[in-house]
Amino acid sequence: MAEPPEPVDRLAELERTWRTPPGVRGFFTAVNNQPLGKRYMITSLIFFAIAGVFALLMRVQLAVPDNDWLHPDTFNALFTMHGSTMMYLFAVPFLEGLALYLLPMMIGSRDVAFPRLTAFSYWMYLVGGLIMYASFFFGHVPDAGWFAYTPLSGPAFADRGLDFWLLGLGLVEVAALTAGIEIVVTILKMRAPGMALHRMPLLVWAFLITGGMILFGITPLFMATMMLELDRAMGMHFFNPDAGGSTLLWQHIFWFFGHPDVYIIFIPATGVISSVIPVFARRPIVGYTIIVIALLITGFLSFGLWVHHMFATGLPQLSLVFFAGASFMIALASGAQVFAWIATLWASRPAYQTPLLYILGFLFIFVIGGITGVMVATIPFDLQVHDSYFIVAHFHYVLIGGAVFPIFAGIYYWFPKFSGRMPGEPLSKISFWLIFIGFNVAFFPMHHMGMFGMPRRVYTYPAELGLGTDNMIATVGSFALGLGYALALGGLIWSIYRGRKATANPWNAASLEWSIASPPPVYSFREPPVVTSRDPLWTASRRDADTDALTTVAAKMRDAPSKWRGSLVTDVLTARPQALQPLPGPTLVPIITALGFVATAIGVLFQAYFMALVGAFFAVGMLGYWLRPTHRPLPDEQEISESINLPVGGTGTRALAWWGVVSGLVVLIMALGTLIYAYFYIWLYSEQWPQDDLPRPRLVWASLAYGSLLLSGMTQVWASYGMRRRHARQIRIASVATFGLGVMFLILQVGALATADITPTENAYTSAFFATNWLLLIYAAAGVGVLGFLVPRLIWHDVDDPHGLRLHQEIAEVFWLFVVVAGLVTFATTYVSPYVL
Repeated sequence: MAEPPEPVDRLAELERTWRTPPGVRGFFTAVNNQPLGKRYMITSLIFFAIAGVFALLMRVQLAVPDNDWLHPDTFNALFTMHGSTMMYLFAVPFLEGLALYLLPMMIGSRDVAFPRLTAFSYWMYLVGGLIMYASFFFGHVPDAGWFAYTPLSGPAFADRGLDFWLLGLGLVEVAALTAGIEIVVTILKMRAPGMALHRMPLLVWAFLITGGMILFGITPLFMATMMLELDRAMGMHFFNPDAGGSTLLWQHIFWFFGHPDVYIIFIPATGVISSVIPVFARRPIVGYTIIVIALLITGFLSFGLWVHHMFATGLPQLSLVFFAGASFMIALASGAQVFAWIATLWASRPAYQTPLLYILGFLFIFVIGGITGVMVATIPFDLQVHDSYFIVAHFHYVLIGGAVFPIFAGIYYWFPKFSGRMPGEPLSKISFWLIFIGFNVAFFPMHHMGMFGMPRRVYTYPAELGLGTDNMIATVGSFALGLGYALALGGLIWSIYRGRKATANPWNAASLEWSIASPPPVYSFREPPVVTSRDPLWTASRRDADTDALTTVAAKMRDAPSKWRGSLVTDVLTARPQALQPLPGPTLVPIITALGFVATAIGVLFQAYFMALVGAFFAVGMLGYWLRPTHRPLPDEQEISESINLPVGGTGTRALAWWGVVSGLVVLIMALGTLIYAYFYIWLYSEQWPQDDLPRPRLVWASLAYGSLLLSGMTQVWASYGMRRRHARQIRIASVATFGLGVMFLILQVGALATADITPTENAYTSAFFATNWLLLIYAAAGVGVLGFLVPRLIWHDVDDPHGLRLHQEIAEVFWLFVVVAGLVTFATTYVSPYVL
């Protein structure tokens, strides 16, 4: 009689499935959120340290009047790279890395929604930062400020260093946008069963709002940097007043990103605060609903504040009053959170450990920054202190107080989770007091400097100003601040190797990440946790029929699937299980795709346009290979699906890919919207349109092109109707027709632009005209690519084939209908409006 088979160790199998390969291969192929989140944070801290050194060098130069220790050009380069590093390479990337690392553990998932996208995002961020810093080795360091105001950043005044800055920043922006999509979809669709929206931790709420703000806010900056590079590399004229462009256009687009970016940094920081305070106050957060509403209001209003930075540019007084009022309103939302935190600490006996000390330091510093923020939102006062050191003080009180202090609180709070070790308390507290005192000594005197006439962005100042003592005090404080940071980071590194080992929940916290080991297993959760309250580790699970049903599903997923990576997909509002989503394993595809974009950027940087073209085609080809619809039967797929009574994969709003496409469309809408805004802004300040008596665009070929695009939209609707009826012949005919009409549009519109009576480099009008239509062509080419993959599958497979075909149809429908609507808006803007307006 045959012996029964040995039982399979499913836990060991689960660990092997989720483990990242060791060594160099694992470093380049990793897609797990945990190692990539750590890389994001470590890389950003390295950039933070470099930027801190630059700051100290600048403070040495400013310690005494009339100092010539640094050359003015060197000072400008250090100033530019210090600000750029802190704003673009440290604050936002660190918080994105924190989100990518923590989110699956906080919401009860095994990984993020698109692991390969996380890897791609990291490589784009890393290489983008390296390109910006490569400018030091080529002797062309950007020196136009972290804001790169035109015309100083234009081709007439800035050398190739600005191209390093623009192209490197472009890659970093792509990284931020892809991370934003990852964060939004992960939170919306991968929460633990029962974690409805009203039960999400406040940090998860903060990350969700921040992810949405990234999509809306960073896209205009990406378009602005590309427009400026087109001015510099191709001779276009978006920001050239001599050719009909506008220097203020750059400020409008930049600050539409710039002020929300302050809150892209601040909102996750407030989430960290709302996570730390209840733990050390030993009580649930007070005013959960009020804080969520305040976060939503802050995120929404932040997009109405960009002119807050442009009060001195001569804009109409009525518009300035509107933006000043919006600045006051957002202060109320921030104040509501501060009062909720104070109420949570009130009448408690908090444990004054290092994470809480940083939070208390934040409360002191940020309140001062908030008070000065209200002051500079008052137009007459702002006109007096604009471009003075008062703004430098306000800026650092808001950003260091509002971001760096909470970031360090988060580092110390989650350090046991990152490393499995406890941070050393004595050294941590010494470094905190050095940072707190050094910061105030360094930056508080700057309020006085600004009020007494010291302008910002200057490399020296005359002794007659009488501000030498203030500057010396600020320099001493800055070195104390730097020493505090060095001790803090050094102490953390020491704790990684020598710190006391941490238990799973050393702080006795309430959120899900503390329910698993420290450091966490590679798969995070053996089975999905079932959530019945906002503080699941502090409250007993509620028992009812609904909870029992969720618990049954979760129990059946214990150590399963073990032969392939998979995690639950849940409903957006209620977090009820909808599907089991397969997730990809280690692969080189993300880094290879990123290298294609890097080759494109380097080709443009050194004017090797053939290399840039080859790199672009390679990157697009890799994207096509990456995103091609495939489905291979997975081991035990049918058995697991029947066991938990959920499909593997999913279609429509159950599918992660559908939500990813919709999130990506937000980026594409904002990109096109930025160019259309630029088009009408340039028109608004032009004496005639088209400029320079140029002929209006010819409508014949364009009408044929956009007419075919409109007709393709109709055939796509017909195909969609056939999908709903499951009418195979109708689906095939309509999809083939949509594909053919899409190809026709591309051919006709390329011909229309090639035979136009104007060229892109004549003036700002032609630059805006061609850039807008080029972007639409890119959208249409991507849509034709999606349809090109779909049509052969429809012809050779049954339209009811469950293996991803229906989802492919749905994605093609959503994307192509977007292309059609975007095309109609583009046609109305660039072709029709000059005739009717």
